Amino acid sequence: MLATGSNSLTGYRLSIRFGADGFSFSVSSTLDGSVVQSDRFPVPEASASDDVLRQALRKPYLMDYRFQSVELVADTQTTIVPLEHFSKGDMLAFYRLCFPGQQVSVADMQYQILSSLEAVMIFRLEQTLLRIVQECYPDVRVCCTDAQQLEHFASLQERRLVPADAEQRDAYVSFGGKRFFIAVFLRNKLQYAGSQAADNDSDRTFLLLGIWKALDMHAQRDVCHLEDASSDLQKTLGEYILNIE
Repeated sequence: MLATGSNSLTGYRLSIRFGADGFSFSVSSTLDGSVVQSDRFPVPEASASDDVLRQALRKPYLMDYRFQSVELVADTQTTIVPLEHFSKGDMLAFYRLCFPGQQVSVADMQYQILSSLEAVMIFRLEQTLLRIVQECYPDVRVCCTDAQQLEHFASLQERRLVPADAEQRDAYVSFGGKRFFIAVFLRNKLQYAGSQAADNDSDRTFLLLGIWKALDMHAQRDVCHLEDASSDLQKTLGEYILNIE
């Protein structure tokens, strides 16, 4: 059951995040969203992931909280398709088309529906890892980092006062770790979303400006919103893009 631990009226949410170099736990309060406990579990070899995860899930402090919800977040490569064209049976073929170098199976394919955007995010999560978590938390919700980031960007875009006939496009970019995620909106409609591997500012600049050019975005009219960008990166991009926020 999700409801474990003490009889406190305060509820908690457990987030288990998987990445290329390991995974982490984050326990947050459902009252104000504050993080009350976090833990990091590096995995030097992919073959050791199962054992490390099982041991981590036995941590005594997990029994100190009453979890109202548990989510499993995959920090991995994703691709997005319009909701009207989505089919579960086509997920593996579509993912292999986008990422031909990855070894994936049907069992590893996951998806997250973004109803407000009329889109579906397709991603990979090893089935064995999911089953290990389900042994402790059968009702775990599976999602992915890019989908969470895209929903965040969509909420920011909704709060902007954009005229119905405006031609200005808004590009939102979040930098983190060894890759960045970008989403482009026109009049609150999603036009593009995707992530790129880049672990230094030179690669980030090159790839971001390449996407900007490929989408035929306007250097003076369109706006680029940056999250977690270094001051050097902001300065460099400012030489090519007029409106940076």
